[in-house]
Amino acid sequence: MNYLRHKAEDLVMDESFQQYCTGTNPAAVRFWEQWLAAHPEKRELVQAAKVIYLRLNGGLDAETFAGHHRRFTEALLAEGIRPGMQAPQLRPVTRANGWKWYTLAVAATLTGLVLTMVWMQAGKVAPSAGAADGKTATYASKPGERKAFQLPDGTKVVLNAASTLWLDDGFQKGKRTLTLDGEAYFDIAQDASSPFVIHTEDMDITVLGTAFNVKAYKDDETVETSLIRGRVRIDTRAGHQVYLQPKEKLVIARNKEIQDIQPLTPRQADMKKAGSHYLIDSLTHIPHDSAIVELSWVDNRLIFADDTFGDIARKLERWYGVQIRFESEELRGYHFTGHFNKETLQRVLEVLQLSRGFRFRFEDDHTVVLQP
Repeated sequence: MNYLRHKAEDLVMDESFQQYCTGTNPAAVRFWEQWLAAHPEKRELVQAAKVIYLRLNGGLDAETFAGHHRRFTEALLAEGIRPGMQAPQLRPVTRANGWKWYTLAVAATLTGLVLTMVWMQAGKVAPSAGAADGKTATYASKPGERKAFQLPDGTKVVLNAASTLWLDDGFQKGKRTLTLDGEAYFDIAQDASSPFVIHTEDMDITVLGTAFNVKAYKDDETVETSLIRGRVRIDTRAGHQVYLQPKEKLVIARNKEIQDIQPLTPRQADMKKAGSHYLIDSLTHIPHDSAIVELSWVDNRLIFADDTFGDIARKLERWYGVQIRFESEELRGYHFTGHFNKETLQRVLEVLQLSRGFRFRFEDDHTVVLQP
């Protein structure tokens, strides 16, 4: 295709260009990098189109979009969290009036609406096969996609990739109960007469008004609750009841004792209940940075803190919407520390290669093979 006559809005609607913006297709990334090298005079246009694509707001009008963004940003900044830009969807959102929708979004961006985080109206979808009875309103994100939205009670939520929320049928009538599979950041609307309860496979979390993060993916060895503000009570399926203070997190190991899942520091060992499957620890901060590792995904920052390659691979699969296959079990035990901001998957793997020797190849657009 001849892109020389394309305008910014034309590029935004091109699937290859979208894959270049998100870094989800190595072939598309290589094509556009080569195309820019051959046409350097188009670099400013391409950069403008990329900014437009990353700021598409899911169809909200500019005034509502700005209002949601302002309120949500203020809530995050109050807790020292700098909002980042939401990772866009792997595929374009299709609308019956697709061209008009893109044109309006482009116009809003070009007229000076400078925003750093996309506040999406998360679409409710039919309950999945795993939804419990009495939970019909569902908010879901795909691998490689993150969503921010507001629940009927005013609670603000950022949903990480490959995650699902099921609301209880009585949620809008004052029974603030929901179920989470995956990871989400919550800023709870205060209502002393109606506790907010989150169910996961391993625990129930009860709050009145607070901000916290819950990480409860079914395929992870641990689940975590990280408290930013307020106080929460957590009832584990093993019968433990735990209260968290601000800047603390609860880590629960599945099927094993916690020290069998991760090596404990002396401080963690002191805070761990003897013989239990959980520990209470402080949140992890990046040295010389205000970033909190447990909440870095909200800011669209990919951070590894002495994580195993096996854990990193699961995070990369959700982050980029790919499947990762190890051809050596030894690789899973490699440990890495790294900090990435809007990098492509290929670039992330290239940087990790600098500290530990391994090879990788893209078998197709959605499969990565790791070799010793």
